Amino acid sequence: MQDDATSRDGVYIEEAVHEIYRQLSEGNDPETVPFKTMKDIFMWAASLGYRMGERRPLTGQRVMIFRWAQFSNQVDVPLIKGMAISDSSQVGILVSQNNILTAVEEYANAGIHELRASLMDEHGQPLWNLNGLLT
Repeated sequence: MQDDATSRDGVYIEEAVHEIYRQLSEGNDPETVPFKTMKDIFMWAASLGYRMGERRPLTGQRVMIFRWAQFSNQVDVPLIKGMAISDSSQVGILVSQNNILTAVEEYANAGIHELRASLMDEHGQPLWNLNGLLT
């Protein structure tokens, strides 16, 4: 990937939602903690935000939760690039890793609230509620 001079590789979330990421990834019981990594949560949140058609810019303090290298080249990168292209309607967005990350971070910022509500506010265990999101 060819990047512009201001390229970054950190993936950020709002500090205000960092606790949601922790609650969904820290612990050993998969029924109550359905994700192993914050990257997995981020990808679900971004996908939900995209499905809702909503981007929410990050505001306030930001927390870097992982780096670009943690994205799977076979699964995650094509998905986030697809979201960025679809959002901008221009293939040229792929030239800038920064622009790709901004788009997917904003989708995740919108989707994390839906993910939290679906997994933690609904009756049942988070893992089974996550399964319900697929249908």
